[in-house]
Amino acid sequence: MVWNAEKAASLKRFLGRAAYPSLFTLVVLSHLALTFYYERPSLIFGPEPNSWLDFDTHIEQVWRVTEALDGWGKAWAYDVQLLAGYPNGTIFDADNKGWELWTFALWKLGLPKGTAFNLFILLAHLIVPWVAYASARLFRLDRWGALLAMVLALSLWFFDGFPRWNWWIGMTAWAQAGVLALLPVALFYRYVDDGKWWRAAAAAVLMAWGHLVHPYIFVVLLFPMAAMYIRAFRTMGWKRHAGIVAIALFTIAVNDYWLVTAFRFWHYILDSGYCFQAGVSYLITDYLGLIGKDPLVSGVLGNRTGFRFLYIACTVLCLIGWRKTRDDRFLPFAAGAGALFAITYLGGYIWITKQVQPYRFILPAIFMLVIPAADYIVGLVRSDRLRGLPRKAYVVIGILIFISLPHFARDMLYFTPALLPDLKPLPEGKSAPIADVVGFGTFGFPKHMEFRHGPHWPDFTAVSEWLTTHDDGQGRVLVEWNVLGEHLAWRTRSQILGGFHERNMKHTASNLFRINPMGDMTDQELARYLQDYAVKWVILTHSRPMLEKRRDLLEPIKFIPNHRIYESKLGWSYFQQNQGRAVPSMNRIEVTETEPTQDVVLRFHWLETLICTPDCSIDREPVLGNPVGFIRVPVPHPADFVIENGY
Repeated sequence: MVWNAEKAASLKRFLGRAAYPSLFTLVVLSHLALTFYYERPSLIFGPEPNSWLDFDTHIEQVWRVTEALDGWGKAWAYDVQLLAGYPNGTIFDADNKGWELWTFALWKLGLPKGTAFNLFILLAHLIVPWVAYASARLFRLDRWGALLAMVLALSLWFFDGFPRWNWWIGMTAWAQAGVLALLPVALFYRYVDDGKWWRAAAAAVLMAWGHLVHPYIFVVLLFPMAAMYIRAFRTMGWKRHAGIVAIALFTIAVNDYWLVTAFRFWHYILDSGYCFQAGVSYLITDYLGLIGKDPLVSGVLGNRTGFRFLYIACTVLCLIGWRKTRDDRFLPFAAGAGALFAITYLGGYIWITKQVQPYRFILPAIFMLVIPAADYIVGLVRSDRLRGLPRKAYVVIGILIFISLPHFARDMLYFTPALLPDLKPLPEGKSAPIADVVGFGTFGFPKHMEFRHGPHWPDFTAVSEWLTTHDDGQGRVLVEWNVLGEHLAWRTRSQILGGFHERNMKHTASNLFRINPMGDMTDQELARYLQDYAVKWVILTHSRPMLEKRRDLLEPIKFIPNHRIYESKLGWSYFQQNQGRAVPSMNRIEVTETEPTQDVVLRFHWLETLICTPDCSIDREPVLGNPVGFIRVPVPHPADFVIENGY
């Protein structure tokens, strides 16, 4: 009996020692398994960039900036391939600077550019549990609390609707920044307390990188850091104050190169308050797991929010406890999460917060919950509160758990539809959804698509190859579907009028489908547009009957399911005035064979940094309906000249 008791005690001690490393390993392996299930290694490590929805916008931006860095040593360029001449890399890609530098650096180290681009996506996935773990430890959670924080963060990353929507459609930079923001806040919390220089240095590096990844991280960091700094202001010595100033200056210095450029071209920016505009009603739809009135607020994926609201409840209870015990962690989380939730649901009512697209801040808000929620859950399990409950309370708790578990299971299964059973064909032999016919539909019937990234769509490849073969660069391509427009902008050398409709730059006046989505124009308006922007090809994907019936202006040329390619019957020329030949390329338009006694007006957007050589100058030519204008080269000028971006 003594031997058996000792053996049992020894086994218990062994299991106690092995429990944590075993569970830690299980969490890490589960994270990697989920990551590489959704991000297939053959694609991530392959030579082609991950392409779909917003990814194509970011590829196009990265490709142009890396080309500019490689050729001119500048992080922006006059891009003749997009929107009739566009200052790419100046403002609209402010959320892409880290992705650009990351891709450029790895490309220069020898990786294929596509692989380098994809590794940034992988980076976003890989940091999630480690940011949660390190932040939890810095906020004084023990190893079990930190491990639980990892689990909570991963449940949000993979199984909450909004983070999943973000990294699936290509808002990867914002998803990465929203998670990453937690760590500099944690480092700042400890630095304010103990003044250790390495914490300030680490916070500075992470903040600098975070602002390169996405500048809206500034809003996420502002409230908790400002609250902590104000609280500790009078008790800190000059060295700690100097350290905080150094953090700010280092962050600005690292981001200075693109900030200067952005302010230089700020006059081209348009209103940004057009998407992610939530309201109080979205708090209700989020709680119910429903998509709100505007699908572009919370995304068109299922709005799975079970884990989110569980952690909100735990955080509220934790903050109440911290407040009672005067725990100094109360302030950063109350100020940080409180401000972010307020911006999320109230920001749409105020002009200034509308400009930062307020609903996007739900992502960092919910990731900020994992620390207090984990602390509360671990504290609850260890406390005597559960042990002292009457038996009936355990029955109630058991019933609540029994009712709740399917809710969380459905949230997880929604993003793993391969685990759902295959459905038998309908009686009429169709496996297609009956919802397509009579409007019926339910979870898993029919089985919805898997939200995994895949190879390039074959029809996109077919259109790209057709343009590469048939487009000689002497006319532009008007593309109706914004996703296809962005794809063609990076995958071909064609000049694209189209792409991301929400690109908030004045140059988008050249995109017919931003100013008139259905193409409902008079004959005169359409003819003027086609001529003003030297349109040679028109590519339609969705039904646009007002355009497709204009056979007097557009001739059908090619059908590539589901895309129709038309050719303009009006002819096309880059010359609005004078004549000759113009050969555009990055940062350069080479013009030859003009008549020197007449002004030349080119149908390319004017830009203040453009210069004309030799012995010629550039003026801005007004264009009806276009606030940017075209390029006029007044006499005197030679017959042959070059227009270049003079930076």
